[in-house]
Amino acid sequence: MARIEVEWRDAATAAAEVTFPRGGTGRGNAADHLDLVLGLLAWGMHGTYESDVRGAVDRIRALATIVATTPEGPLPGDAVRATTRTQGTLDMQIVPWSGAAGLTRVELDLVHSAVGPVPVKKGSPPASMLLLAGLVAAVASTAEAGPEDRLALSLALEGLTAWYRVAHRLTPARDAVEAARLHAADRLRAAGHGLPAALAGTPGPDPAG
Repeated sequence: MARIEVEWRDAATAAAEVTFPRGGTGRGNAADHLDLVLGLLAWGMHGTYESDVRGAVDRIRALATIVATTPEGPLPGDAVRATTRTQGTLDMQIVPWSGAAGLTRVELDLVHSAVGPVPVKKGSPPASMLLLAGLVAAVASTAEAGPEDRLALSLALEGLTAWYRVAHRLTPARDAVEAARLHAADRLRAAGHGLPAALAGTPGPDPAG
């Protein structure tokens, strides 16, 4: 099992922490980390009202572009933005995890199942919070990621938006995560690249066609 926690210190400051309470899923920490990020976003999309899906997809796509064009170093300060009732739209500051109690915390586990790793959210946080948590987690995941894993993240985010252009938002979160990983792996293979650690365990093309 693997777990991600995203916590808000205040309206514009958040942190994310990934742990592996039972050693992960066996694919490697980078692959589990990617699935946790995608799982948060998929659960966020799952609960988003139909009328708001386009805006949510646009936010994910915008971050995918930022990650793709920033292969190293910190992402721009406006990579993730949050809309508040009292302060309008704010640039989110992603800070290191401290462990101290914050305003709000979102948790998601990646658990074993007969069909593979499944993202399971804790409690019933609103969709907007899950979506924002996923964006925060995506930015946090780039802190120690090299260019290859950043590219994998960008392509997986692109794959997630592609999934929600053709699939209903209430399809299982695991299906969206798997589709996003396959999209990223297919794009890299088509360009003649091997798969980085973040995409370890992603199935290859069916040799039978």
